[in-house]
Amino acid sequence: MIGFARILCPVDFSDTAVHAFRYACALAEKFGAELTVVHVIEVTPVFAGLEGMPQLNLYAEAEQAAQRQLQELTQGASAKPKTEILRGGTYKSILAYAEEHGSDLIVMGTHGRSGLEYAFFGSVTERVMRRAPCPVLIVRPPRAAEKGHAERK
Repeated sequence: MIGFARILCPVDFSDTAVHAFRYACALAEKFGAELTVVHVIEVTPVFAGLEGMPQLNLYAEAEQAAQRQLQELTQGASAKPKTEILRGGTYKSILAYAEEHGSDLIVMGTHGRSGLEYAFFGSVTERVMRRAPCPVLIVRPPRAAEKGHAERK
């Protein structure tokens, strides 16, 4: 039987990411796996130019906000997940973390970029899925999942 010891769940705090987190918790419970929830603070050239200015410590503020959101998300979760905040390019940080920590499964939501934004930036989920060192479970948005389930009945 296939099992999972380390599950990684990247979140951006969207409804889809929260939905994926619920799947990750259920799988962690079922397999007795360690669950780590990560949020990536994207390092951008705009922030990079401001980092040395003490009055504009944007990373610290972003990290504090992310820490609060991670705490809210994981509070009361039966899987008792570990949380991490990463800095860097989103998909590269997720892939590096999965590789370095021996993740057996990545559970993440689709992000729904479309049109011009997708053409320029692509999908974090798609990039992770194509390059991940382990299987990736992609969770669709809650409404889409419910609609698809209802159509199959």
